[in-house]
Amino acid sequence: MEQTLLPDPRISDSPTAIRILDVAAQLFMQRGYRAVSINDIIQVAGITKPTLYYYFSDKEELFVQMGLRVLAAMHQPLTDLVTTDCPLNERLQAMATVLMDYEGDMRMMRHEMMEHLGDAARARLSVAFYRHLFAPLTQVMDEAIAAGLIRSDLSAATAAMLFLSLCETFHEMSPPNPMAQWVGSVSPSLLVDLFLHGVGQHATPNSSAGAVQV
Repeated sequence: MEQTLLPDPRISDSPTAIRILDVAAQLFMQRGYRAVSINDIIQVAGITKPTLYYYFSDKEELFVQMGLRVLAAMHQPLTDLVTTDCPLNERLQAMATVLMDYEGDMRMMRHEMMEHLGDAARARLSVAFYRHLFAPLTQVMDEAIAAGLIRSDLSAATAAMLFLSLCETFHEMSPPNPMAQWVGSVSPSLLVDLFLHGVGQHATPNSSAGAVQV
């Protein structure tokens, strides 16, 4: 099961397969899964149909491999941050940076996965999402609750989901997304300040600049 949660090694070792994935990711995020055809992908990628089918059995598997590649790339930095000795707010800022630096749209990817993939493919990506991304966040939140830094009436999973949602919202407000021009500069440090303290007044000085005291 663990092996199915990682990208196919043949793909990771092939510049051609990586190019196909990059093109597919761009088209899927621009148009949505249903509106993109195999012909669209091969035309933009500049390859033949047999070449695409050498690496990917069908469009669904192509989408799955795209998702696994994104999640696997986030896994190692997030997992490393679980065990580092840095203070909680620094770890959360680093985790927020990993999540906000993703060039695609994680929420759209999950939506398209739930709406258009078959049960087996959807389950595979769901497990990968939990193992690679959500589990490391939950581990840090569990530690924060035990240390009294987060409300004890919240579960670690709830805190992780709230943090992830805030990261995805800030991602939408970062360039080149159009919303960036409406709200001005946002940063991981400001995100963590809002997550830990909310938007009300509190004792943290210069919170608008992202300073956090935990």
